[in-house]
Amino acid sequence: MTNPDEQAILRMVLEALPMGVYAINREGKITLWNSAAERLSGYLRQDLLGCVREEELWERAEHEHHLPPEQSFSTKPAGEASPPVTQFSLRTKTGRLIPVELHTVVLHDESGDVVGAAKVFQPLGEAETGPRRQQKLAAFGALDPLTGLLNHSMIQAHLRESLSLHALYPVPFSILCCAVDDLPKIRERYGQAAVDATLRTVARTLENGLLQTDFVGRWLDHEFLAILPECGEADIVKVGERIRKLVQHSGLHWWGDTLHAAISIGATVVHSDDTVSTLVNRTEQALRHSSAAGGNRVTVLSASGAEPL
Repeated sequence: MTNPDEQAILRMVLEALPMGVYAINREGKITLWNSAAERLSGYLRQDLLGCVREEELWERAEHEHHLPPEQSFSTKPAGEASPPVTQFSLRTKTGRLIPVELHTVVLHDESGDVVGAAKVFQPLGEAETGPRRQQKLAAFGALDPLTGLLNHSMIQAHLRESLSLHALYPVPFSILCCAVDDLPKIRERYGQAAVDATLRTVARTLENGLLQTDFVGRWLDHEFLAILPECGEADIVKVGERIRKLVQHSGLHWWGDTLHAAISIGATVVHSDDTVSTLVNRTEQALRHSSAAGGNRVTVLSASGAEPL
């Protein structure tokens, strides 16, 4: 049996790989789903593990006549060469189909019986526009290497741009500052690798839970900042509460345990005389109010003061 150090190294390798990696059992249910698989598909691992059959995510390319992915290993005897590379279309969480190259490795137990399969996939050609854009942003140093979100400088640049646009056209916008609660406890019990995985999970939840027109980035070590165009005081409370609940109900499967994260949120709506500094300071003040009140809550700070939920 592998020791805890070997398990941690294996987990870090899987999470660092640029291609999607997942595993299925004999019933075709997904039992492992790495960070690249989350990024490419839009599905978080807690959406899939143990409850989704892999055929629900795939459509066979028209020119392919291979068995569906979940059946491709079932009759394969031990010791036989790996099946050929196949092409399928991955159905993302938004419903978009991405052509991918799929590699299958059959898993056998010590008796030679098939117990499941490990799958590796990566996009083909130009279809992967989202990740290609991410690669370009990463090449220019605009992304946070851990979470894949916009980094501090980039989200700050978008904040300046939003304020400049607001000066010309006073359409309201809001910002949210989210801090992950109790990270020291996770670090103490599970180690830094679990903290990093928790931050990635929260980042993916925020990215998937906000609109495509919103901007979200890693602001500080354990904080994220989101810019919500055309979002005023009537909507900011609803958005903050929805994001808080999404994170609260997410879970990270970590070597036999399930880690649950919670976030404190501070929010505010732009004022006509705001600068980047005043806008961020007001949001951070709201965030401190949420944290001081026990965390896992939303505080909106407006001209009339803090309005905790």
